[in-house]
Amino acid sequence: MELKEKIVSVVFALLLCALVYSSFIQSLCMMSLVLLGFVDFKTTEKGRKVNWSWKPIIRLKQFSKYSHFLVITLYFWIVLFSFWQVEGDYNYFLERLRIKVPFLLIPLAYLGLPRLGRLSFQRILYFFLSMMTISVVGVLTLYLANFEEVNLLLKKGQHIVAPCNHIRYSLLVGLGVLAGWYLIKNQFSKGIGFHSIIIKVLTAILFVSIHILSVKTGMVCLYAALFVLAIRQIYTTRNYSIGVAILATMIVLPWVAFKTIPSFSEKVHYTLYDLQMYDEGQGSNYGDSGRITSLKVGVDLFKKAPVFGVGAGSLKVNVESEFDTNYPHYQNALMPHSQFMFVLAGSGLLGVMFFTLALFIPLLYQRAYQNDFYLGFYILFLVSFLIEHTIENALGVGMFSSFILLCLLYIHNENRLIESDS
Repeated sequence: MELKEKIVSVVFALLLCALVYSSFIQSLCMMSLVLLGFVDFKTTEKGRKVNWSWKPIIRLKQFSKYSHFLVITLYFWIVLFSFWQVEGDYNYFLERLRIKVPFLLIPLAYLGLPRLGRLSFQRILYFFLSMMTISVVGVLTLYLANFEEVNLLLKKGQHIVAPCNHIRYSLLVGLGVLAGWYLIKNQFSKGIGFHSIIIKVLTAILFVSIHILSVKTGMVCLYAALFVLAIRQIYTTRNYSIGVAILATMIVLPWVAFKTIPSFSEKVHYTLYDLQMYDEGQGSNYGDSGRITSLKVGVDLFKKAPVFGVGAGSLKVNVESEFDTNYPHYQNALMPHSQFMFVLAGSGLLGVMFFTLALFIPLLYQRAYQNDFYLGFYILFLVSFLIEHTIENALGVGMFSSFILLCLLYIHNENRLIESDS
C-alpha cells in the first residue's frame, strides 16, 4: 500500500468519525482530501519528497472521461443558476450555496486521489462499523440511565438524544449495519475467526440499536436497503430458501420490536396518534402532520412555476407565504419534507431532471451498483430523499458526498483491475 493511500485512508476514518461528532473537523477532513489530490509523494535517495501536482486540473479538462463523477456538481449548479429568482432573502440563497460547496470540491478530490485497494476500503468500513457501535452504545447507556424520563418524552413525540441530528444519526447507524453486511458477505476476516465474530456482533448491536433509537426515517431506509440487498442476493445466488428466510425475518422483526422494545412501541403509538390528529384536522402541533402539510405546500408551489420552480434561493420565502395564507394554524412553516419535492418546488421540472442525472449516473456507471455496500448506501439515501430533505444541511451533504467518494475510489479501481485481468 502506497503512502498516499495510507494517508487518504486515515483522513477518511477521521472524516467518518467527524460526521458524528464535529462539523468543524468534518470540513477540515473534506478540505484535506481535496488538498491531498494536489500533492504527490515520491521517494528519492535523500528521502521522501512532497511535490505539488496539477493532476486534478488536468483531468478536469477531460470532462467526458470523468463526467460520471463530475455530474454531482449539478447539486451546486442547480442552486446557483436560480440567482435570478431570488426575492430579497439573499442570506437564504447564499446559505444554500454554502451548504452545497462540497459537491464542487469532492470531484477535485476524486480526480487527484489514488484509487483505494480492497483492503483499504474494507478497513475503513470496519473502522466505521466499530466507531458507530461505540457511539450508539454510549447513546443507549444515557437512555437507560434516564429510562422513565426519556420514554415520557417519546410519548410526546420527542427523540432519544444523539451526538448529532437524530435523523442523520439514524442514517449513519443504518450505514453501519450495511457496512457489517458487506464485510460479512465479502469475508473480510476470512481465516481470522476472532475478527469474524467481532464484525457479526457489532453488526447485530447496530441493528438492534436502530430499533431502540426508533427514528422512523433511519429504520424505513435501512429496511428498504436490506430488502433490495436480499432480493439481489436471491437473484445472484439462486438460493431461494435462504432468501425467503431473510425476507420473512425482516417482516417479523418489526413486530417483535414493537412487542419487546418500549421506545419502539411508544414511537409507533405516537405516530398513529399523530396521523389521527391530522385526519381530524388537528395536526398543527404534531410532527408528521406538519411534514404531510409541507408536501402539500411543495405541490402548490410547483403548480405555480412547474418549469423553473419558484427559485431554490426563494423557496423559504414562498413556503412561509404559503403557510401564512393557507395553513395559518401551523406555528412553524416547514420546508417540503422530501428532497425530490424540495427540488421540484424550488427548481421545477428542469431542476429535477438535472438532480436525477446527478443522482443516478454515479450509481449506474460501470455497474457500480454491483457493490453491495454502495447499492445499500444508495437505496438508503434514495428512500430518505423521498421522506426527508436530506442534503439541505451540512451534515447530510457531508454524509452523502463522503460515502460516494469513498465507494467510487474503490469500485472504479476494482472494475479497472477486473477489466485488466480479463
